[in-house]
Amino acid sequence: MLKKALIGVLGVLLVGSIVLFLWARSVLAHDGVRTEIAGRLSQALGQPVSIGGIGASIYPRVTVNLDNLSIGPQANIRVGTLGIGTDFRALLSRRIEHGSMRLTGARIQLPLPVFASPSPADAPPPATRAAPVEIVSIDEIVLSGVEIVSGARTLRGDIELVPQGSGVLVRKVSLRADDATINITGRIADLSGPTGELSVKAGALDFSRLLAFVSDFSAHAGLSAGQNPAAPASARASASTRPSTMNLAVTMEADRATLGTLAIEKLSGRARITSDGMTLDPIAFGVFGGRYEGSLALTLGEVPDFRLRARLSSIDMTAATRFAGSPNTITGQLSGDIDVAGRGLEASRVAKSARGTVRMNITNGVVKNLGLIQAVVVATSMRSGALSQGSGSRDEPFTRLGGTLTLANGEGTTQNLQFESKDVSLGAAGAVRLDGTVVDLKGRAQLSEALSQQAGSDLLRYTQEQGRVTLPATIGGSVENLRVRIDAADLAKRAVRNRATDEAQKAVKGLGNLLKR
Repeated sequence: MLKKALIGVLGVLLVGSIVLFLWARSVLAHDGVRTEIAGRLSQALGQPVSIGGIGASIYPRVTVNLDNLSIGPQANIRVGTLGIGTDFRALLSRRIEHGSMRLTGARIQLPLPVFASPSPADAPPPATRAAPVEIVSIDEIVLSGVEIVSGARTLRGDIELVPQGSGVLVRKVSLRADDATINITGRIADLSGPTGELSVKAGALDFSRLLAFVSDFSAHAGLSAGQNPAAPASARASASTRPSTMNLAVTMEADRATLGTLAIEKLSGRARITSDGMTLDPIAFGVFGGRYEGSLALTLGEVPDFRLRARLSSIDMTAATRFAGSPNTITGQLSGDIDVAGRGLEASRVAKSARGTVRMNITNGVVKNLGLIQAVVVATSMRSGALSQGSGSRDEPFTRLGGTLTLANGEGTTQNLQFESKDVSLGAAGAVRLDGTVVDLKGRAQLSEALSQQAGSDLLRYTQEQGRVTLPATIGGSVENLRVRIDAADLAKRAVRNRATDEAQKAVKGLGNLLKR
């Protein structure tokens, strides 16, 4: 008996399932529903919508399945299968309530078409019959295996959204590009902007690709819609008169990132993204073994403008000069402040376009091939053995190299460059091409007190300033081939002046002695 009862129950369930399936197909899977849904979507989005086929399933929920769906005149959005599920009780009233929307095999091509509700003139006439199925509410939207294409860049992953009024809760976005994975959560309060707050965590982040992606994504926000010939006439007209409203606050974290050709690590910051660009303030990241802490602003476009305002600390000058294209020129650790604007993200573009100020302080390093001490020895006929460094090396160690550079027209100018070492100090002014090809500095080199005492009484007497041998120096050439020259004419002029001063003092002293007699 039990066996027969079980068989009977299974039979009833099977028959019930078949009946439910056939009923669901009769309600959902016919051209009237397909046409109605396509029309509703097209009216809501302001774009043509095409649905290739329609079907129905009953597990795990009663679901209408739309196949080969496309949106936009160039089918910018394509979906392999779109399933809209609902509860059986809601379907009895031919309504989809608290439904779930699942998209499989979606491909989104940026820039998106203009999503704008048409004006009354463009809107279809009101329906004269009841809709076969009414879509009342959708509780979640899930995209599996989605592809987002921006130019030659493709992001692949999964997206889960929860509609909330005019916006969505971003429950999960997990996208992959090359070997990088990006995870996004947050809330978009208004999709028409869009506006909202998001949190982005990534193993690796490419700012060039991110800017291109944002540029494509925002191509039809606000004013841009008015420039799209594929948009409806009413959408272009209204877009031309309304300002852009895109405004996203984004918290960012990345283990590593690239900014043009510059590699950075441990990035953290808060970004504000609009249709004009992206501003990160504050932002902090590791670079060249040191730290950048401040702000960074980037505009959108193929070649973005930038603005850097930051405090730099513990920057390895060996790595920094290698990146700048002038390796093996200077070592040490740099700290300072930077306020620089320019265009482009590659080192060569930055060097040509940079303008602003850099206040730098480099400690405990070496200027390669400077030869300052050797130039002093040759000019003054001092014994090289009196110097603390060997006479065979032109490398110049220093305890501090600092000053303020004003950047413009591809060069940095300074009025207060200061070089300090155990044996000699140099104060200079002049200019340096940012690509390192030209150095033009003039100043005065002063020997240390100890070295000045070893220089000989005549040299000290006729060249001294503040009790130290002081020599006019010019530094020219390029950063890879520096040339130091001691100005003999200025040296002779000052020697004559000091000699005359010395003789005048002797004469005054002699006259005083005569008067005392």
